[in-house]
Amino acid sequence: MALASYQAVQNFINQVLQANKEDGGVTQAPHKSFWSTLTYQQFTQGNVPGVTDDKNKPVRILVPGNSAGSALIQVLQGTGIADPKNGAFDQMPANGPPFFTDAQIKEIADWIDAGCPQ
Repeated sequence: MALASYQAVQNFINQVLQANKEDGGVTQAPHKSFWSTLTYQQFTQGNVPGVTDDKNKPVRILVPGNSAGSALIQVLQGTGIADPKNGAFDQMPANGPPFFTDAQIKEIADWIDAGCPQ
């Protein structure tokens, strides 16, 4: 299933969290369910609300066209900024496991790599 719009991404994230019974844990996170409340512009160009890195700098949600360089993908995979050895964050969702599967992450990554179609 290819995600063709921001609304499809929002719905997909919510569906995975609900299927994994993890949607309740999101309400306790500092960023809440930001993907559900941000506009397309805020999501594709902005920072994770209420979150800063270990240098107290805001964390950009994603980089259109570059899923590997996007914080959203890194925290779902547990890599980069969420690497357990030296990352500033834990793998998400914080109340996992279960975590997103590689196939589920790829759905979101493909949308980002396609330039984040609106």
